[in-house]
Amino acid sequence: MASPPSPTFLKQPHRNRSWKQWPLPPLPPDSYQVSNDFELSQYPELEDESLLAWGLKQSELEDSYFRATVTVLQGRGMELKWHYNVDDDYLDAIISVGQFFVNTWKSMFGWLPGNFSIPPRTVRSLRRGGLSGVILRSMYSSEGFWAKMGNQCFLRHGDHGKLASFESSYRYQCGWDTGIAYTQFIRTRHRCRYFCINYPALSMQRLTAYLKQNSALGYRPFFLEALAADECLKEFQRNIGDRRKLLVQHERTKGDKDIDFNTATTALHRLSRDWHTLGQDCQDFYTKLQFLQDAYMKYMRNIQDPKNGWKVDKFSHTDESLEVLKSQCDNFVRWTSVYRDRTNIRINLLFHLANQRESRTSTQIASSSAKIAEQTQRDSSSMITIATVTMFFLPGTFISAILSTTFFDFGPEGLSVSRQWWILPATTIPVMIIVFGVWLGWRYWRFKKKKSDLKLP
Repeated sequence: MASPPSPTFLKQPHRNRSWKQWPLPPLPPDSYQVSNDFELSQYPELEDESLLAWGLKQSELEDSYFRATVTVLQGRGMELKWHYNVDDDYLDAIISVGQFFVNTWKSMFGWLPGNFSIPPRTVRSLRRGGLSGVILRSMYSSEGFWAKMGNQCFLRHGDHGKLASFESSYRYQCGWDTGIAYTQFIRTRHRCRYFCINYPALSMQRLTAYLKQNSALGYRPFFLEALAADECLKEFQRNIGDRRKLLVQHERTKGDKDIDFNTATTALHRLSRDWHTLGQDCQDFYTKLQFLQDAYMKYMRNIQDPKNGWKVDKFSHTDESLEVLKSQCDNFVRWTSVYRDRTNIRINLLFHLANQRESRTSTQIASSSAKIAEQTQRDSSSMITIATVTMFFLPGTFISAILSTTFFDFGPEGLSVSRQWWILPATTIPVMIIVFGVWLGWRYWRFKKKKSDLKLP
């Protein structure tokens, strides 16, 4: 087997489209050449031929050098051969046989939300080979990554009620923050065919190595699905592990003096959101594994039915592997829930620590305010004392200044007192009484007014 070519990534311009540009009125569907084994539009209620025709026309306008590449695994008995990056002419020649791996990840940009830049001729060839129109409808969607394609498992019966074909297809995500992938499996009585769009790269490497050692694994039922599921769970495990490290770093910070509450709270809320989304995607993947297990059991039950006359596969233990993968995915679902709860507990702890810090700050401010109030009260008492002393001496000073009275004289005979000394106390004492009365009355009025404003009892 030839080695796969090394990928080369080039950034290409792309057309920016909004959901308003997606078609609303129906468009005339393109005409397709129908294959004998894989008849198209068996389930027209699930497909939208007008949307597919519109998507093909949009693909023709795409001018990107790096668009989707197709790798084909062709088998003749136990002899398997890889064909990498086949062109459309060769794809048309071998479309009736082989397993098809379509890779759109090399296209850095595209007109579709998921960068599914598949050339229209390639799409038509794959459609003739049996590629599900439901998968294309999901790709030609304005919702992009958000859109979820339902799982499909179909049985077709021919004459006399015998099984004619078995088909299953589904959409999945390899990990959490990676691209979208699609897988379709079709089995007729004499043929087995896969269409894998964006099959996980590590799964592709493992598949190549396994088939090189044992080509019989290529005919094992649901082997490709289980291999991709294992790599997807490894990606989920890596995503969970990366975010768990962030959570542990936050949990090991015990003293609130070392915590930046603004950045820590924002980071923890972002982490809690990631746990919620990651847990939901793990739950979706668990449902996908359950679908694969049910589809596998349905497949084995029908091909082993003697009335159908199909050849029974030699390997029939993939359901046990799927059960192991389900158990592992169930652990991821439970642990993401636990980590989300631990993150929320940490957020609550930061909230209480912030409240305690604010409480301590408020207590310190209150203590400082009390000291300032006490000092202010002392200053106020001192000012009142000074004002009282001033008012006591002010009337006498005022009377002396007005009357220019001189009641004491230092003469040759010593200190002498004027006979009019009684005028000073006679005028000073009444004025002093009036001044103190006015001051006390003013203070009483101020107190009553303030009491009325505050409505104190």
